[in-house]
Amino acid sequence: MRITPECSLKWVAGASQVNIATDFIRDHYSHHFDARLTVLMPWILMLCDGEDNLLAACGVMPASQGPMFLEQYLDKPAEASLPEHGFTSVHRNSIVEAGNFAAVDGAAARVMYAAVCLLLNAYRYQYIMFTGTQKIRNIFARLHLSPVCISMADHARVAGGEATWGRYYQHRPQVMAGDLAGGQKALAGSSLLLNLFGELPPAPWDVQQENLRHAH
Repeated sequence: MRITPECSLKWVAGASQVNIATDFIRDHYSHHFDARLTVLMPWILMLCDGEDNLLAACGVMPASQGPMFLEQYLDKPAEASLPEHGFTSVHRNSIVEAGNFAAVDGAAARVMYAAVCLLLNAYRYQYIMFTGTQKIRNIFARLHLSPVCISMADHARVAGGEATWGRYYQHRPQVMAGDLAGGQKALAGSSLLLNLFGELPPAPWDVQQENLRHAH
């Protein structure tokens, strides 16, 4: 990717919706893993360059909104699993899941991870959880981020695992968790990525709740 002075972040609907971001994610997983993803995370974050070209996308699911996809891999709810791995003061409404990552290249992926960290910090979440292949874990390492492994991601725990996800599980994905404030501090000290973004968009789930309140 060509780093432009300012990147923009936009939210669109995920789940079973069809739009430029969901098509981008489904094509990415089909190309890299022979996966056939029909239902994605409910909200999709788009990273675009200064000319509005889509560089990366990922799905987001606040734990307070319902079961997270990665909780299928865990023996306990996320808020009970994290304290067993050194995380403190864990409440369900402080956790958010990110997934369905797709990017045009490694540089765009690094910018996207910085964007996710910045945005979720701005939304006042404390902990991020995600399911990461070795490739994704390597990108986090290059960014000087140190998420903690919570569990292996076992395809047997997911209905239609291999049929839907193709070769994805051959890449030994792991359920990971990280402290968002610590992640932002590490990024601020090691790169200029956090300076690439203009105005941050509001959380779409908060906007949705506000609209529902006004409707009633």
